[in-house]
Amino acid sequence: MYPDIPGHILNAIETSTKKKWSQHAKDILNSRISLPTFKQGLPVHLHNKSYKVQNTDATYIIDAQLRSQNHKPTRYQFIIAANDKSTKTILDRIISGEYKQGEAQITIDRKGKWYFIIPYSFEVGYYDIEKTNIMGVDLGITKAAYWAFSGSHKRGWIVGSEIEEFRRRVRKRRIDIQNQGKYCGNGRSGHGTSRRLLPVDVLSEKEANFRDTCNQRYARHIVDEALQMKCGIIQMEDLTDISNLSKFLKNWSYYDLQTKVTNKAAEYGIEVRKIDPQYTSQRCSDCGHIDKASRSGQATFVCTNCGYGNLHHCFSCSAKQKEAGVCLKCGEPTKHLIINADYNAARNIATEGIAEIIVSTIKDVGIQPVSKKPANRNRKKTKRFAQNKLFGLLV
Repeated sequence: MYPDIPGHILNAIETSTKKKWSQHAKDILNSRISLPTFKQGLPVHLHNKSYKVQNTDATYIIDAQLRSQNHKPTRYQFIIAANDKSTKTILDRIISGEYKQGEAQITIDRKGKWYFIIPYSFEVGYYDIEKTNIMGVDLGITKAAYWAFSGSHKRGWIVGSEIEEFRRRVRKRRIDIQNQGKYCGNGRSGHGTSRRLLPVDVLSEKEANFRDTCNQRYARHIVDEALQMKCGIIQMEDLTDISNLSKFLKNWSYYDLQTKVTNKAAEYGIEVRKIDPQYTSQRCSDCGHIDKASRSGQATFVCTNCGYGNLHHCFSCSAKQKEAGVCLKCGEPTKHLIINADYNAARNIATEGIAEIIVSTIKDVGIQPVSKKPANRNRKKTKRFAQNKLFGLLV
C-alpha cells in the first residue's frame, strides 16, 4: 500500500504489532478482551537512529527519514514547540547525549494536532539514600498530598485549594461561554456548534496546562522531601478504582501526578511502589487497630482502641498518655496533639509490607475485605535505566 515507506518504519510497525499480540494473547484466547485491530491513522514508529533532535537559534527541529531511498526527498524537518523550561532541558540533554533517545512516534490527536513522542532513558545516579527509609504519600481532598516517613514524626503536605480554586473559575467561565453562545456575534456564529464552543476548547487546554504545571511542581517537591530524609522508597496508593471513591482525585488525574513522581524519583534511584490503599485510612498507625469509627471526620482520626489522635505527648521520653499535665513516666510537661487523618493514613502507607499487615489484621478480626477488579499484571519494570517520554507538539 505504501511502497515509499522506509524499511525501518515497516520493521518498527511489525515489531510493535507482535509485541502487542504477545502481551494480550492470553486474555484474547480466553475471551477477556477483543482482538486488536490495526488501521490507517495509527502512530508512525521511527527507529532511534532515523531521526535527530537539533537546536538552531533557540528553535528545536526534528530531522527524520520518512521515505525510502527510491523517493526524494527522504528526510523531512519539523519545528517542535518547546514552550516551557522543562521541555527545553530534556531536549538539550537528548542533543548532548546525556539522555538516550528511543523509538519515536508521530501521531495526531482528535483535534488535528500533530505530536512527536520521544521516549528517552538515562543512567540512574547514586545518591545518599537508604532503602530502609520509606516515604508514604496519601492523596486526599483537603490536602492534595500528605506525606509521612517511617521512623520519623516529620510530615508535610500540599493543600488542594489551589487546584479547586482554579477549577472553580474555569468551570464558571465555561458555563458563561456556553450561555453566551446563544447570542454571540458574527465571529462565532454561522459555522455550527464547534465554532461557537471554540473558546471552551481553549479553556480546556488552559486547564490541562495548569494541571501539568501543578503536577510537575508537586512531584518535584515530594521527591525533594524524600531526598532530604534519605528515603530509598516512596510508597503511594494504587488508585486504579478511585473513580468510585473520590471525585476530586478522579477529576485531577492522580495518575499523571504519580507518573511524574515516579519519573522524577527514578533520576535519584528512588523506588516508587504502589500499595493497596484499603483500610489505610481506618487503621491506627500507632497500635494497628482497624475501625471505621476511628475516622470520625474528614480531617480527624481518634483510635477507638488506644486513643491515638487525642493524646498528650511527652517529647522528652516519647511517652503518650490520656492524662493532661506532666508525663507520668518522666515528669516533663506534655503537649496535647490532635492527629490529622491524612497524616495517620500517610504513616500507614509508609509502613513496610502494610498491605500484608492489613490483610492479616482483618483476617484475625473477621472483617470482610472489599472486592476489587483484578490488577493489570502486564506492567514493565526497568532495572538499569529510568524510562520517560517527551510529548513534543509539532508546529
